[in-house]
Formats: sequence, structure tokens, C-alpha cells
Amino acid sequence: MLHQFLKATDLCDFDRCTAIRETAGLMAEGSAGDEERLERVYRYVKEFPYGLEDWDIKASETLAKGWGMCCGKTNLMVAMLRALSIPARYRIFKARPEPLLVGYLTAQGGGGAVRPEHPSESADHVQCEAWVDGWQVRDPSRDAALERGLQRLGIPIERIPVVSADGVVHYQSLASLDDWARDRQAGRNIREQRHSVFAGVNRQFEKIRQVGRAAL
Repeated sequence: MLHQFLKATDLCDFDRCTAIRETAGLMAEGSAGDEERLERVYRYVKEFPYGLEDWDIKASETLAKGWGMCCGKTNLMVAMLRALSIPARYRIFKARPEPLLVGYLTAQGGGGAVRPEHPSESADHVQCEAWVDGWQVRDPSRDAALERGLQRLGIPIERIPVVSADGVVHYQSLASLDDWARDRQAGRNIREQRHSVFAGVNRQFEKIRQVGRAAL
């Protein structure tokens, strides 16, 4: 039943990336069991700086560059857990808009009016679910410095799921991210000059991190 959550895929490429397997192995050294391994991998990936980027990023790419979006960081976490023979999958849902964050990014962007995609609409969010005596949810997307900065600026750090008209949050659980991420990338609103847009937004995220670091 859980075998499908241990497989490598094109984007979850731990089978072809020695660095992922070696890094996961370091996380496992001296651990007491899968629960501790899960927490170590989660804390490691979470501290990669959060930044806006494309959706269809391989786990090996995220590890190599050392930062990523919710999708890329979750994909790396899943890859590392699978390399440790811990079943892991992707949990996807629609999150509510973040007007305070968008307002801050826009104001800081000045005349450039740097904005994330669809700022007034719900956004896709990707988290990790790992099987350790049952499915456990972990969200590695936002690093601690960014979270502290957001808190100091009065900006909520939680991703709040969208509740449907029937009062239900619709979660999608996937063994492979490949098709979903590529479809999501193909439907991206920001296409032309998107990397310059990403860079502008990510500069503002770094400013928020600086606020968070100053709080220590």
C-alpha cells in the first residue's frame, strides 16, 4: 500500500542524485527512529530560504541552489524521506489570499509594483505528509527568519486553507508531483520576464528575513 510513496520520479529524483541520498543519510546518523529522522529532515529543509520560483523544480535543483518555494522545498523533503525509506507524499490545497503580505511586498517594491501571482485570489499550497505510525503533515515552506520577520511586521505566517461552500477543505494527496507541477507551471499567470518578477519579490522576502534576524 505504501510502496508508491517510496518511488523516485522525474522531479523527485533522489535515485539519480547522490547528494540527496548522502544528505538524507547525514540526517539519519545517530537517530532513534523514523520519528526523529522525519523531524531532522523537516528542520533541515525548512531552513532553506523561501522564495518565489517555478513549480516544476527537481529536488536535486532545490538542494543545489539552497532555497525554494513551497512546492520545491516540499519536493526535496519528500525526496529525502523516501531516500531514508520513509513513505512520503504531497498534500495540495487552496490557501486563502494574504492581503497584508501582498500589500507589504507591493509597497516595498515601489514604482516596480512587484506582485505575486493572483494577489486577490486563493493560491495553491504544497505540504509534505510522511508515514510514521500514520500520516503526519509538515510544512517546510517558510524559514524561521522569514517567519520571525513576518511576525514582527504583524503579517500572519499561517497558510489558511480555503473552505468550500459545504464547509470542507479539499485536500489532494499525490504520490507523484510531476504531472501536477507541470500542469501548474503551464497555467502560470506570470510567464514573460517571470524571473525578473521572482527576483524582485525575493528581494523583499530577504528584507523581511533581515527584520527577523534583527529580532534575535
